[in-house]
Amino acid sequence: MISFLSTIVPAFIFVIMSIIIAYKEELGLEKKILIVCISALIQLLILGFIINIIFNLGLFFTFLMIFVMILIASYMIKNEININERSIIFLSSCFSLLFTSTISLLILIYSGIVELKPQYIIPLVGMVIGNSMNSITLCLERLLNDLKSNKDILWGYLALGANDYQAMKPFIRNAIKAALIPQMNRTKTVGLIFIPGAMVGMLLSGADPIRAAEIQIVIMWMILSGTLLSTLITCYLIYKKFMKYV
Repeated sequence: MISFLSTIVPAFIFVIMSIIIAYKEELGLEKKILIVCISALIQLLILGFIINIIFNLGLFFTFLMIFVMILIASYMIKNEININERSIIFLSSCFSLLFTSTISLLILIYSGIVELKPQYIIPLVGMVIGNSMNSITLCLERLLNDLKSNKDILWGYLALGANDYQAMKPFIRNAIKAALIPQMNRTKTVGLIFIPGAMVGMLLSGADPIRAAEIQIVIMWMILSGTLLSTLITCYLIYKKFMKYV
């Protein structure tokens, strides 16, 4: 407890500094900054306790936790997309995240990169789920907005004899490309502009820098492929539903 307070209390200076700057610049974000920072603290503490318990319970509860993470991520995606039939977004996101997580985990395990242990599985798969969730949300928002603003183009494709898939493919392609830009930029600049979190954590724990770099590049490649696969699957599962809102 003393160690926890000695870390958290001094670090709260960053929060206070952000609040002061927001107040001075009249941004109106003081309350939101405080809320999100306190929320992050509570959530991470709860996560720490849960993971500590799961580490001692075995693989069944590890996979159960991953499934719960997928459900939560799918629920958050569903709430961000403004259509009436949100259940299809939830189900499509669940399937794509589950499929992507499974593929990523199988590659990691059977290639011998990591061991089948909770301390490896939970954080690595969690990275795939979290980044894929953001990319899916960006992709679906872009797809829906593009369809609404360019409906004449869509109707033109259909009038010329294209089927639904052929008419939607250019929109899907542009949406996926836009959603992948943040991850592409992170992958392109890793090691040059910033040191990513996993590598920082390993370096702080005293790991060999070369080993830390090896693990980090595996993670970056895994996340990039995971975001691409999950956005692609989700788009092709729900594109017909989106056509109804054009």
